[in-house]
Amino acid sequence: STCSHPFAPPRTSSHAMSRRRVSELAKLALGTRASACGVAPSLARTTPLAPRSAPGVVAHRASTSRTPSRGFAADASQGPPKPHPDGMPRFPEVSVPGALRAADYVGTGAFAMTGSLLAASAGMDAFGCTVIGTITAVGGGTIRDVLLGQGRRAFWMEEQEYLWIAAGVALATFFGWERAKTTFGFKDDDYWIEALDALGVGAFCVIGAQNGIRAGVPVIAQVLCGVMTATFGGAVRDVFVGRPTRILHSYADIYATAAAGGALAYIAARTVGMPPALRIISGVGAGIGIRVAADTYDIRLPVYASAPARQKAAEKGDKRWS
Repeated sequence: STCSHPFAPPRTSSHAMSRRRVSELAKLALGTRASACGVAPSLARTTPLAPRSAPGVVAHRASTSRTPSRGFAADASQGPPKPHPDGMPRFPEVSVPGALRAADYVGTGAFAMTGSLLAASAGMDAFGCTVIGTITAVGGGTIRDVLLGQGRRAFWMEEQEYLWIAAGVALATFFGWERAKTTFGFKDDDYWIEALDALGVGAFCVIGAQNGIRAGVPVIAQVLCGVMTATFGGAVRDVFVGRPTRILHSYADIYATAAAGGALAYIAARTVGMPPALRIISGVGAGIGIRVAADTYDIRLPVYASAPARQKAAEKGDKRWS
């Protein structure tokens, strides 16, 4: 070994020097950062960092350092999440919003049945009737979700039961309707079919308005969301089966107007501060009421006041000019 000078300072290992240097630099960096953030250097964190764990060893984390994750036990103790004031619970329950969810299911089935019957009358096969029935039931809500944007997916991609209801009812109608007519005396124009359709219009227009409200769009767009949800599936259906779009022609009583009235009633009830249950009752009741009145009294919108226009309307089924 070499001899050092008797008056030379004692040697320190390079490892110890590097540790002291790192510690000094860390303190300097903390002090500079605290000053830049407006925090007095004396209040900056000076506690040494915990040493790294050895490879293969997981360091223990204090429970206060992070929010505990919600497991099944936490979910059970806290119960299901509450729905938005302008929304519904995930499944039907004994409440007005829960009843709206049930009416949504019933309306989905009713729209699928009428869509399948119309497709069958146009000569479509089992697959075609199932597709048209499903489009009639969920097409309006799909268009609404696409137009609202903001990364939204069509509602039936999260709530698949709507697809099962629509496709199942449409297929069952195709194979079972003629037998039901023979066995139970059903008719294509039975009043209970119109009643279920009216319930669907009332529920769909309110649910569409709720979606528009939650998306933060203006009032006019909220009303249009209600109209689209209740009627645009039928509009697409009419295009596929090759008949004039019902909501744009006068050969049938008013339909989109009923949906607009129900959506407006819901929005008005919300504006004046009614609780969610009364909002839903107001909107659904208005939609159903207008729809039933239109069917009962054959209420139709006026057509253009010219002989050719009225003749065209008569050719499409408007009995006022036939």
